[in-house]
Amino acid sequence: MVILSVLVSLVALFPAVDPVSRTGACEGPEGVTVAVDLQGVGRSEVLVRCVSGAPGDARTALERSGLDVYFGSGTGPYGDSRYVCRVEGLPAGDTCTGHRDGAPFWKVWRTGVDPVAWRESATQDGPAAVPVCAGGLVGFGHGPKTSQMTVTPEQVVTTPGWLPPRC
Repeated sequence: MVILSVLVSLVALFPAVDPVSRTGACEGPEGVTVAVDLQGVGRSEVLVRCVSGAPGDARTALERSGLDVYFGSGTGPYGDSRYVCRVEGLPAGDTCTGHRDGAPFWKVWRTGVDPVAWRESATQDGPAAVPVCAGGLVGFGHGPKTSQMTVTPEQVVTTPGWLPPRC
């Protein structure tokens, strides 16, 4: 009984820490920062998570972010599988049966240098084809093809002198 009491006390003093992600941008090159801009789905906020390690690609980083992510079925006109359909349940009305021409979608953004700015992922293969590496930043925003992120990379990663790594 004494051992159980000691264990309960230790858990209270040292709560579990999620080794995969935490709220806020990563500090230094110890992980990948994921920014999810919710303005395109009706909420004026940007969710920021730090994913430990080097997840390798944008889809894996988003999956490991601790956010509720749902991927589509790939049964739509493009046959795209494992595309990002909903983040945190949004957009709620999406049936997740594939992209449709002209319909809003979750766009993946990477960061570039000179100047530090968001760059479209420029891949037709979805977030799994967008490489990310430790110390990097990847963004997700929902909207039409012409939509933009509503925050700058410097508003997400506020570490003075931060530059996206080349990977």
